[in-house]
Amino acid sequence: MENSRLKVSIIDGYLDEPSCLGVPPYISPHVRYLWGALLEAGIETDRLSYLTIDSLRQDKENHLNQLEAEDIVILIAGTTVPGHYLGGQPASAAEIKEIGQKLFYPTKVLGGPITLIEKMREKFKNDFDILSSEVAAFDIYQRLLKKEIPQEMIAEKISDWAIKGAKLVKEHPNYPHLLAELETFRGCPRPKHCAFCSERLKKISYSRSPEEISREVKAMAEEGVHHYRLGAQTDILLYGAELKNGSFNLNPAQIKDLYQGIRKADPQLKVLHMDNMNPAQIAKNPETAAEIIETISSYNTPGDTAAFGLESADPVVLNKNNIDSTVEENYFAIKMLNEIGGQREEGIPKLLPGINFIHGLIGESEKTFDHNYQFLKKLLEDGLLLRRINIRQVVRLGSYPEVKYSQGQFKKYKQKINKNINQKMLQQVFPKGVILKDLYSEKQKGSLNYCRQLGTYPILTAVIGKNDDFFKEVKVIDHGYRSITALKWPQKFSDLKQKELEALPGIGAKRAAKIIVEQPQSKKELKKILGESFNFKQLEEFSRF
Repeated sequence: MENSRLKVSIIDGYLDEPSCLGVPPYISPHVRYLWGALLEAGIETDRLSYLTIDSLRQDKENHLNQLEAEDIVILIAGTTVPGHYLGGQPASAAEIKEIGQKLFYPTKVLGGPITLIEKMREKFKNDFDILSSEVAAFDIYQRLLKKEIPQEMIAEKISDWAIKGAKLVKEHPNYPHLLAELETFRGCPRPKHCAFCSERLKKISYSRSPEEISREVKAMAEEGVHHYRLGAQTDILLYGAELKNGSFNLNPAQIKDLYQGIRKADPQLKVLHMDNMNPAQIAKNPETAAEIIETISSYNTPGDTAAFGLESADPVVLNKNNIDSTVEENYFAIKMLNEIGGQREEGIPKLLPGINFIHGLIGESEKTFDHNYQFLKKLLEDGLLLRRINIRQVVRLGSYPEVKYSQGQFKKYKQKINKNINQKMLQQVFPKGVILKDLYSEKQKGSLNYCRQLGTYPILTAVIGKNDDFFKEVKVIDHGYRSITALKWPQKFSDLKQKELEALPGIGAKRAAKIIVEQPQSKKELKKILGESFNFKQLEEFSRF
């Protein structure tokens, strides 16, 4: 059958890997490349469809019946790092198997990071007709056109597909509230890889030019998306870097071209954030790294986070897992990022580090918990801020051994960090009274509306008393361990509901109930209820009279 007559459906099972995120509100480059590759291969737009795993779940039987009428069904999936999600839930192994087993007529293809893991390929080999590569666009395109893409043409093809695939964003149920993940390069360029990481398993690698990425941004801006994250790379500092005698020469000029190009490509840009940054490269190349951090902090939008893969503050664990940074190097990098990126815009730091700790690694012992805690405690005592502390358990890939430890001890350790470190960090990063803009609701429960901004590692914000899908502005009023509480801003005191009143400084449940009953119409009447000694300035910060 001619390609133009084929009916093809993509199921976005979402992905989460060390260098890329594609769970809503993020949309991964993998599915956009695939959409563009299918169009270039001759599939007609009206015979091409896109479905998220969340949408499929909502009406499974009906969607499976519709998919049965397709010629090709391609499922993209794979979470190779652990995560907790509010905006969507990645396809589970059981769901992937069910899709493969329940579809009969279409040619069934499984692609994405899940195919990097041998035990997963073995698990699904009888359920799918084709187990594709981790970048399914390459495999599908080559199969449809029956020709191979030369290695030197890969980056060029990716850019063509990225531009054509920009139209996919309008098919996503979250459109236009999407954060487009942008890929600068693929694969970890380090000669020696972390023992537990899935990046070492990748077989396809390439690097894209600033001009190619700018064209992709322009194409997505024309489709109505204006939020971007340079997330699909292992280390932004290594973009354009040259490896010589085992060390990297960083390329600040290329990174500046990248950021300037993105800004020029989308004058309506609302968010420009990043993800991974290797602290070891900061410590080894302090001058050029500082220049790059200056560039990022100048062209990004507030609230940006550089994820540092410290993984452990235990020297034994670092050594046994080939992790490319020491505790001392991480401290140096955190200090530099605070000094350069810590300046505030709209009340929020422009660029702060985020720390990843992984447990269950080779070499871990009871001392590891204390090493990690003492490192965080020193940062707090020295006035160095972290945007977020991510404590996870390792996802076992290939032959990586299982290292057992007490789950009870692990839980107590997390609670100790939350209570003594996390909350204090949040209080400093997002102080009371700071205004956050453009928050989208992900979940509503009682009087709380759980929201996030579109950005990298956006803080979970519980907006009190107002159930809405979008908040233009909210004002921070309290801090949890890993989230903050806010009130819609601006609003009149007389418009506040009981739960909002209870959250105001000095009010509480009894006074809030009295205010609701007596409905004061002026400050004078309110003072009569609260008493002359009440500090009204603290109320004026969170409401208007």
